[in-house]
Amino acid sequence: MKQRLLHLDAIKGLAILLVIMGHIHIFAARAEHPMYSYFMAFIKAVHMPLFFLIAGYFSQRPVSTLPQLGRYLKDKTIRLITPALLFLGLLTLWNRGTIDLSPKELLETHYWFTPALFIYFLVFLLQRWGIDQIVERLGAKASKALELGLHGAATIALCYTLTELPLYRSSLCSLDLERLRVTMACLYPYVVIGFLIGRLELLPKLQSHIAGGISFVLLLFSLGILRYYSYDTPYLSYGLWHNDRLMALSFFAFLVYTFGLMTEGSSRLGKAFVFLGNWSLPIYLVHYFFIPILPPLDTLLPALAPATRLPLELLLYFAGALVTLLPTLAVIYCLKFNPYLDFLLFGEKDRLKKG
Repeated sequence: MKQRLLHLDAIKGLAILLVIMGHIHIFAARAEHPMYSYFMAFIKAVHMPLFFLIAGYFSQRPVSTLPQLGRYLKDKTIRLITPALLFLGLLTLWNRGTIDLSPKELLETHYWFTPALFIYFLVFLLQRWGIDQIVERLGAKASKALELGLHGAATIALCYTLTELPLYRSSLCSLDLERLRVTMACLYPYVVIGFLIGRLELLPKLQSHIAGGISFVLLLFSLGILRYYSYDTPYLSYGLWHNDRLMALSFFAFLVYTFGLMTEGSSRLGKAFVFLGNWSLPIYLVHYFFIPILPPLDTLLPALAPATRLPLELLLYFAGALVTLLPTLAVIYCLKFNPYLDFLLFGEKDRLKKG
């Protein structure tokens, strides 16, 4: 049995905190008060890529036969699609008094992450199958370097296709796929990079002191560009060669190094992040019901320059995350007592099998 990678759980724990902070910002911002800040620009650049990198890393198991494909699709539907539909119905009922499970609502609003990840997994299955066929036919001549090159070329081609060829409104469901197109061009490469990190067995190398130092320098470099070249990149719309991608990748590598050291011992902080990481998907599904709107985000922060308000931002966002997390964790804790609710709402089928 493989040992659980606690440092990846811890990274998911930090990522879900950043997601909550980002949502506090989004829900509090008003159109007449621009909310640009370096801290929020950093969160927008890195929080979702962390999840997609880890999801790609765990996409190693073979799916080459129809039974394997059937089990794979069933598992992903249970874990990603069913909970999103149930919570979307509850949230729209709570907010509007009516249930809205339309494709537009699912793909473009609160719970877009899980159906988007499901779609990315399907696309990556096709990409991996095609490349595996090429590598298999080459036999002994094939190498991991060739596999890496083919995945890189296929991913770059797909992203440029998504960027250059707009998708028009579907006549079947009247769904504008523009946001899916843009976010996929931004986030899909992280799934492939995460897979290649696992395929090339790079994770232990990222935990070395040299890798930790290099990733920290690259992170500082990308933050320096962010600080001295002010821009407000549209959310998850940056391209393949954007500074935000360097920031996200170097931040992930540095977290692998840092949390690798932190989770090796008995660090309480490390254990707290691991716990949040283990519950990251339930937290994502439940936290929308408890996001506060903090008045200082609407009034005080816009009056301050982006470079001078970091301490106040940290105080407000961490306080908002705490206010959101406490009831969120309480609800999840109560629901997880029942294995049937745990399965239906959070996709945890293992406990149901044991029961």
